[in-house]
Amino acid sequence: MSETLQHYPLGATIPDTVHAVCCSLPTMDDVIGYEEKRPETIRQVKYAYPRFVLHDYVVQAMNLAAERLGLSGKLLYLLPSEKAARDCIQWLGAEAELREEFDFFCVVLDDTEELRRKGKAFLQHTGLSISSRHAEDYLKSHGKLGADANFAPQSNSARESKAQVLSVLKRYLPTENIYLANCGMNAFYGALRAAQQVQAPKGRHHYLQLGWLYLDTQRILESFLDADSKLTVHYDVFDEAWLRAFFAEHGHELAAIVTELPTNPLIQTPDVALLDELCREHGVVRIFDPTIASIASVDVLPHTDLLVTSLTKYASHEGDVMIGAAAVNPGSPFARELAEAMPGQCEPPYARDLAKLAAQIDKMPEVVDRQNANAKALAEWFEAHPAVSRVWHPRVGKSAKNFDAIARSADSCGAVLTIELNVPLTQFYDRARVVKGPSFGTSFTMMCPFMYLAHYDQASTEQGRAELRACGLNPELIRLSAGAEDIEAIKQALGEGLED
Repeated sequence: MSETLQHYPLGATIPDTVHAVCCSLPTMDDVIGYEEKRPETIRQVKYAYPRFVLHDYVVQAMNLAAERLGLSGKLLYLLPSEKAARDCIQWLGAEAELREEFDFFCVVLDDTEELRRKGKAFLQHTGLSISSRHAEDYLKSHGKLGADANFAPQSNSARESKAQVLSVLKRYLPTENIYLANCGMNAFYGALRAAQQVQAPKGRHHYLQLGWLYLDTQRILESFLDADSKLTVHYDVFDEAWLRAFFAEHGHELAAIVTELPTNPLIQTPDVALLDELCREHGVVRIFDPTIASIASVDVLPHTDLLVTSLTKYASHEGDVMIGAAAVNPGSPFARELAEAMPGQCEPPYARDLAKLAAQIDKMPEVVDRQNANAKALAEWFEAHPAVSRVWHPRVGKSAKNFDAIARSADSCGAVLTIELNVPLTQFYDRARVVKGPSFGTSFTMMCPFMYLAHYDQASTEQGRAELRACGLNPELIRLSAGAEDIEAIKQALGEGLED
């Protein structure tokens, strides 16, 4: 697999398919151009991370739907179900028309800059746009894709694909209550709504975010709680004294705690035994996300009430499909209530996306074993390298003992580690010979300047950078995801960015 250890041009998709999740941003100047929407950069980025940018096929489908429905000049968003469309309209808070086309629904709005901004945010945070394969089928059905289009019809039924995926997931999530979603963020969106449904009638409207979490997890908590709800954010996942004091004061009103095991991008693991003690004592739902390490590396379900995860990572390790899942812990004190609340909360995956995952998921254990070994070796190599000032990894520092409590084996660690550098970020990023862009958990090694891609508004200003540092985040950190290539080849490819 060493052929993946190369420099890719701006906008290249990895793998080479229009449905790739990974898009190359090969230099820091490209990253900044992408974030600042420079025309010369955006022209070359036709297919980017699907929740961040509307896929070219989805844009073509929007234009075709507008043409077919006689809606020229209107703003259209395409959603896979009527429920998703009505959620969108409610959140936008604007006059909208709902139209059905093909097998999806169009939210039709006046075309204003404000509604474009809000609509894009809704689709990004909830993952409720139709997928690129869904759009492809629509375009193909109306003869809008050429004969040479990269089109592969599904070879098995949706029922067969779902059965195959669930059979593998149940090895790691032993519960009958697994709910597939069209992406990981939609799994979290659905899980949060289920927790609200369970806890609100009990007068519980307070939510706790523990740790610096993935951007869209934070945005959902900020934007999709009901008007009566309150959100508290505490970034130090190791602060036992604060947690005990907080639960003592607010436990009676607390609905749920949300965290990642480990967190993204600092790869920190909270104490699950402490959280179990506090949440059970005070009747609080635990919503935990083990995506960074993968369900194949960590056993989180027994320590949570509602597990959410992105299967875009690790399970679909080829990097060409968006998908997610939520699962109810059968041993949870909320098991019955959550099992009743969860059905219908997540948007099911599109049939061809599910088929694509089914074709890959059997190899997940093998790929994860290679990723674990390579990530551990890279962590040791970076710790000894003079060009690296700090390594964030599940098995170092305060996290080590907490991670041991959820690790499936002594070799488990997940693919992801984060480093801080003694050399300029641009030097390392531009020279390193690996895939560069968002996402992780792929069979190929990749990296991203995380704060620039996820929090550019802060990483690009002195005030914002100071805010990040105050939260323990170096704006110049690099998040790496170890692939399954030969470890010495990976070191050589990364080492090219660390040399003077």
